[in-house]
Amino acid sequence: MKETKVRWEEMFPEEFVESRDASPICYMGYGLAEPHGAYNALGLDFIKAQGILERAATESGGIVAPPMAWHITDLPAFHTGRDGWFNAVGIRQSLASSIPADLFYRMVLFQIRAFDARGFHAAILVTGHYGGLERHIRLLCEYYLRRTCSPIQLYACADWELIRHEDYRGDHAGVTETSQLMAVRPDLVDLEREDVPAELGTNYAGSKFPDNKGHSPSRELGEKIVNSQIERLGEIKDELLAAYTPRENWTAPSMTEAEDIWHRYEALTRKYWSVTYEEYRKKSVPEFPGWEAFGE
Repeated sequence: MKETKVRWEEMFPEEFVESRDASPICYMGYGLAEPHGAYNALGLDFIKAQGILERAATESGGIVAPPMAWHITDLPAFHTGRDGWFNAVGIRQSLASSIPADLFYRMVLFQIRAFDARGFHAAILVTGHYGGLERHIRLLCEYYLRRTCSPIQLYACADWELIRHEDYRGDHAGVTETSQLMAVRPDLVDLEREDVPAELGTNYAGSKFPDNKGHSPSRELGEKIVNSQIERLGEIKDELLAAYTPRENWTAPSMTEAEDIWHRYEALTRKYWSVTYEEYRKKSVPEFPGWEAFGE
């Protein structure tokens, strides 16, 4: 029996077209490598997002976009000074695959444009690395649609927002994330590993198990969490495709037009996603006032 391909980069041309036409939705996973305790692989955030999306596409159709395992970590919240998160959780070397925020968001915009130009009716963007970044990805999706009037349907979220199993929510190297990785890549979790080399740090952003609720990660729990996310993705996919209304003679913006959209977007929103350390310390991060405030 022929194995069903879901990864864009692994398909032959006719396989791509056949898969896209059968279920015209594209899934895009985001994440990076960064510390997740001694017991998890560095790439937990990306690997769980990609794994969940590949399972979702396998079960209900669609194509998973080529991987993007670079994200934003070097923000004020992670400042390595005395009051920074890195220092607080015992990290001396982050080993993170981090890129500047403007480069990341610009990449996201051009990915959306590519999904639009390749004939997808909808796209779901899921980030396994979160903490507020997902809000800015949603903002970017909104702006693309406002500027282009494209019929493509977009949905962006952090992966934890898809969880429908009991009261589990997002965490960092805690019971939820560790269980998710145990479900999608059990070979990349080793709960017996406790020590981190001194030159890297101490706790290395890990957790202690059982947690304060008496819970510990497990593959069985991870499967329940991941299955709930896959079920939710299926619902979202159906909603997006049902909402799609084609536009006669529609063409996606050219690369040059997309570049203009990016420069306008950056000029309008940069202060809301590129805060200073002082703004972070004083909790005075500016709040986005809405597109109407800019006449958009």
